Formats: sequence, C-alpha cells, structure tokens
Amino acid sequence: MTGGRFFRDFLFMLFSVPKSLAFLLAMCSMVGPLSANTYMPGLGMIAEEYGVGEVAAYQTLSSYLICFALSSLFVGAISDSLGRRSVMMGGLLSYALSCMICAFSPNYESFLVGRILMGLFASTGTVLAMAVTRDLFSGRQAQELTSLIAVIFALAPAFAPIIGGWLVVLFGWRSVFFFLAGFAFLMALATFFLLKETHPEDKRTAFHFVPLVTTYAHSFKNVAFTAGVFCNGFVFMGSILFSAGAPDYVENVMGMGVTDFGYLMLPLIGFSVTGSIFCTKIAARLGEVKAMWLQIALMYIAGIAGVVMNYIWHVPYPLCLFAVIVYSTAMSVIRPIMTVYNLDYFPQNRGMAASIQQFFQTSAFAICAALWVPVVMGQAWKYDAVLLFCGVMVSVTWIIVLKTRPRSLPKGFQSENR
Repeated sequence: MTGGRFFRDFLFMLFSVPKSLAFLLAMCSMVGPLSANTYMPGLGMIAEEYGVGEVAAYQTLSSYLICFALSSLFVGAISDSLGRRSVMMGGLLSYALSCMICAFSPNYESFLVGRILMGLFASTGTVLAMAVTRDLFSGRQAQELTSLIAVIFALAPAFAPIIGGWLVVLFGWRSVFFFLAGFAFLMALATFFLLKETHPEDKRTAFHFVPLVTTYAHSFKNVAFTAGVFCNGFVFMGSILFSAGAPDYVENVMGMGVTDFGYLMLPLIGFSVTGSIFCTKIAARLGEVKAMWLQIALMYIAGIAGVVMNYIWHVPYPLCLFAVIVYSTAMSVIRPIMTVYNLDYFPQNRGMAASIQQFFQTSAFAICAALWVPVVMGQAWKYDAVLLFCGVMVSVTWIIVLKTRPRSLPKGFQSENR
C-alpha cells in the first residue's frame, strides 16, 4: 500500500462516519494521553517549587498511570449500569475538577492527590469512546470509527509535550492544568449537546464489584491469553519508556530545551505510523507468525546496536534515536497482530479482554515512570538496554503463546497460526 493510497483511505474513513460524533469521541479519548504527557516538560519546575527530587516528581506520573489502569477495568461496567452519556459527562467534569486541584495545589502532597484523582477519571473518555462505538455501529463503520479514534489517540502523546513545553515557557507549569481542565470541560459540554444516550435502560445491567473481579481473575487461567497480554505490555513498555523519560532524554541526553520535545516524539510517532501502514501487508505476505519473528529480530538488533552506538561511540542526535526508531517501527507491526490474537480467546466477551489489555499497557507506562526512568536517567545506552530487555521478554512470551494457543482457543474457533 502506498502512502498516497493510505492517505486517501484515511480521508475516506474520516468522512464516511458521522463527523461530529467521530471528532467528539476522538477528542474524549485524548484526555488520557494528554494528562500523562502535557505536563512532563514542567516536571523539573514542579520538583523545584515543591522542594522534591526528580524521582518524587516522576511518582506523580506513575501514580496517575496506576489509577488510570485500575479505573479502566471498571468504568465500562459502571456505564453498563448507569448509561454511557451520564458516566462520560460525570467523569470528564470530575477530571476537570481534579486538574484544578493540581493547578492550585500549595504543596507536593495535594498535587499528588490531584494527579491520583486525574488518573481515576481520565480513563472515562478512552474506554467509553470504544463502548459508544460498539453501541452505535457494527461492521465496517465500527472499524472505521475505531481506527480513527486509535490514530488520534496515538498522535496525542507526540503533540502533548510540545504543547506543554510552550505553555510552561510562556505561562508557567500551572497553566498546563488550566489547559487540561478547560479541554475536559469543553468535551463534557460537547457530550451534553452532541451525544445521545447509546445504552438504554432496558439493556443495562447492575454493577457488582466482586463478580466482575472474579471474571477478570478467571480469564488469567487462559495461559495463551495471559502470555499474550504480557507480550503486548512488554512491546509497549520499550517504546513508551522514551515518552515517560522524555524530559530527561530531551534535556540531558539530547541537550535540548523544554520546547524541543518534538525532536524526540515526532520521529517516533512518524515511524510508528509508517509501520502501521504496512502492518497488514507484511502479515499477509509473510504470515502472522513469520511477521512476528521478523519484528522480534528487529527489536534485538535495535537494542544491541543502540547499546553499542551510545555506550562506545556516544553518537549525537539524531543517530542516538536509531534504536528506538527501529523498535517503534517493529512495535507498530506487532501490536495489531497481538491485539487480534488476544481478543480471539473470548469471542463472547471481547470488551473484557480489551479492558485487561488496556490495563497491562497502562501498567507498562507506570512501570517505566516508576522503575525504569530513575535507573536510566541521563544515559542513552541504558534506555536502549531496556529495549533489548523488552525484546527478550516479547520473544519469551510469544513462544508461550505459540505453544499454548491451539488448546486455549474456544471450541469451534478456527486457529490460524500462519
């Protein structure tokens, strides 16, 4: 598929679904990545103002991500009970109030509380955008709208630190949270006027916490599914490390300023999109299994080459990004394949499988912020060593998937390990 054809297909997808609804759901889904990335250029200023170290500053990111991951497991079930529209508006307004707590926080402790609350409510837009899509559409229209939301969701982490960097420079770090609060309030207002209830009362089910947790726990008895979501999590972890550690990498490795985050994020997103364009073609030509092994091999090459280049030769920008660019391109091919594989095990409950997968991906981001970033700070080769570690773990979990997938699929399901 050529780039021109891909662009035409994207425009067709954009305009073949209701434009106002597509735009609203896509914007609501951006709340999560905007919350994680927009304030990162100001982390150093936040740490300085509150008199805490960089590790404590990064804990405000990991706390947000942990709460986002946990709440994403339950917000869908809550909307099954109370309706999509009311939960969407309530979540966005509560998120806006949480942002204001951060904006006016006089000390580190209150700021951390605000970040925790932001995490609890930010998942509303991301999760319910998909639920509303499933309520209203099926077949090709559902795929088109889901793809559009996914594309915009992927672009948000690239542009968020660029926006945040300029806000921090022009108006100070607190302006970031005024911006996020205003964005969420506008989305809540748009939801009120543009989104009708898509889950009527006669289809609603009562929310029961214990049975829901039991159902989630039972899913992990499926070995191939468990290995698959871990595989997807490790794939995501390697790439998202450079987003979690963006302030350190841009300022201490690349030697640039808080307004220069685009020099890191835009190449990564650009090559990820390129990989996504050719993912289907690669899988069709090689088969899914061979395509997976090829991308895993590229991850090994990226990790080893990155460590050598940055430890021995200390290569400058942009050569220092070689490893993560290759890794991100491979990741963009692996994740769609693994996502489809992981949803195959529960054909009657794919929403649950998708929620668990989202939980693991967000948890990978949290682990990067809490564990990896403090370890790799200031050293490009250490970032690349984590890429190599993730490549090893992806290969291990992928082997487990291949060994256990045939017996883990439901009866009558056609397994195609091509």
